[in-house]
Amino acid sequence: MKEYKINKIENKRILGRNAYKNDDALPLFWGGAALEVNIKAREIWACISTTYDNLEQWLAVEINGALVSRFMLNKEKTWYCLARNMNPEKENLISIIKDTQPMSEDSTHSLVIHALGLDEAGEFVPVAPRKYSIEFIGDSITAGEGTVGAPDEMDWICQWMSASKTYAVQTAKLMDADWNTMGKSGWGICWAWDGNRDCKIPPHYEQVCSVLKDTNSVSLGSQEKWDFNGGRGSDFVVINLGTNDESGMNAGMPEEIISAVKQFLTVIRSHNPDAKILWCWGMLKLHSVPSLIQKAVEEYKAESGDKNVYTLELESLDELEKTPQEKGSRGHPGYKTHQAAASKIVSSLRKM
Repeated sequence: MKEYKINKIENKRILGRNAYKNDDALPLFWGGAALEVNIKAREIWACISTTYDNLEQWLAVEINGALVSRFMLNKEKTWYCLARNMNPEKENLISIIKDTQPMSEDSTHSLVIHALGLDEAGEFVPVAPRKYSIEFIGDSITAGEGTVGAPDEMDWICQWMSASKTYAVQTAKLMDADWNTMGKSGWGICWAWDGNRDCKIPPHYEQVCSVLKDTNSVSLGSQEKWDFNGGRGSDFVVINLGTNDESGMNAGMPEEIISAVKQFLTVIRSHNPDAKILWCWGMLKLHSVPSLIQKAVEEYKAESGDKNVYTLELESLDELEKTPQEKGSRGHPGYKTHQAAASKIVSSLRKM
């Protein structure tokens, strides 16, 4: 096997927010962040290390967009065989995806890819550019909670979460788009599912992954400013927030949600000047928050003159999931609901 440090691999694509500066090793922060390489080789290996206390990290590996493996990672540097016995004359796109959301609940949380390895005759070939770039912002649904496991699994543990299975990644694939996701279980626009005001997404939007504050994550760049694709921003921004705000909302709080949505849209627009922005909800049924989001969007558009902001209600798991095989774990949407959401979002984006 021939070893290649990440900065020595010219033909690669990094997906997700990062502070990578052409170093030897590549950190991945948010769930769904990925390293992609196109190879002509018999086999490919990856040297990866993680840090965590109780909440271990998982990795998903795809070949040409199809999942081939998903596994738990060791803490120490370990070489993992991602694929072998492939046809060396055929090009294969290898996607190495961080499947676990950033766990601020743990004392430390990092995942670093140190190197890749190919057989001696293997080579990296150019990665074909994609047509669009899409940013996804959300909560547990965007983080992939419940996309793995039987319906009666209710433990909040990493093995029942898979960012690579979400509507976000599916949408990006259908749109032929690079993706960038930020999703955190239980977090909202203004507060968390339990009303905790420290757990909200908007204050973290302008940083790489500032929900991670441990020393190791900070040294890897979690607190640094995100450059928003070199200042160009994304072609589309899809927001799927509001579920936890409804759970944690008390009487008298609607105006706060309306104000926060408008402020967040203003910040998003400042970093994505040409993007079509879509705010969606509904994979878990909501009652109060959707009307507040719609009111906020209309007020924002009227006040700012920004017409490129849209809303979309998605089908809920209650409408779609009828059999145990279709249901997700932890009362969250299963793969069928994520598929339906991706299809509806893609239809909406293409109309834009």
